Amino acid sequence: MRTPLLSLSGVHMAFGGIVAVQNLSVDVMPGTVHALIGPNGAGKTTLLNCISRFYTPQQGAIVLNTTSGAHDMLACSAHQIARLGVARTFQNLELFAELTVFDNVLIARSTAMHASLAEVLFGLPRHRREERAERQYTEQLLETAGLAEHARTVVRDLPYGTQKLVELARAMAIEPTLMLLDEPAAGMNNREVQALGVTLKKLQASSGATLLLIEHSMPLVMSISDTITVMHNGAFLAQGTPREIEKDPAVVQAYLGGGKSGKRR
Repeated sequence: MRTPLLSLSGVHMAFGGIVAVQNLSVDVMPGTVHALIGPNGAGKTTLLNCISRFYTPQQGAIVLNTTSGAHDMLACSAHQIARLGVARTFQNLELFAELTVFDNVLIARSTAMHASLAEVLFGLPRHRREERAERQYTEQLLETAGLAEHARTVVRDLPYGTQKLVELARAMAIEPTLMLLDEPAAGMNNREVQALGVTLKKLQASSGATLLLIEHSMPLVMSISDTITVMHNGAFLAQGTPREIEKDPAVVQAYLGGGKSGKRR
């Protein structure tokens, strides 16, 4: 039996008298696209905030299993989580609006460069080699993300949907083991959502990263997910493949609404 990349056991998070996540246990398998869905207020973003260490749950365990071993994520800072290969995008854009698409993504590659300050200041050979390699990597990543034609465009001049793709590419630039996506399709039109789905699958296939996403666009979720976990009132409701989830009576009642795939109440 394969070891989960991410294992959540009995995670419980409350804010005063309001319980946001109720004793939730979920395993996320490596190399998969795993969607987390549920009505507004189901606790999805709170759970993502626990994983990425913005919140500390009152109970439970969150373990990341990598080639270097099992890591207790609740004992790690947000900075340490990033070093373990966990990246995240947010509902609101976090881009350098005055810089080009290329430079936004290249900046994220700085963690892969090892030249010393002196080597950078004096343009010594190792720095030049690393800079060439990272520029080539950035160009290839933008090609995979469908952003090559926008590489020299200043981000603020791009449509919102394209800016969301830039944020995704920048997060993928650190070569994460686990990518946390918080409503990547928010604010996109139908055409942009379809393009996003294609891009997500291409990036996941080329990188081998595991994607854990919160998303309200059911057509997107159903088209790209290997596994879907459904939350309701902070608790686990169901888990399965897209086909299993859209036919699950409890899910239809609580979320999908009337058995019509892709629709929300």
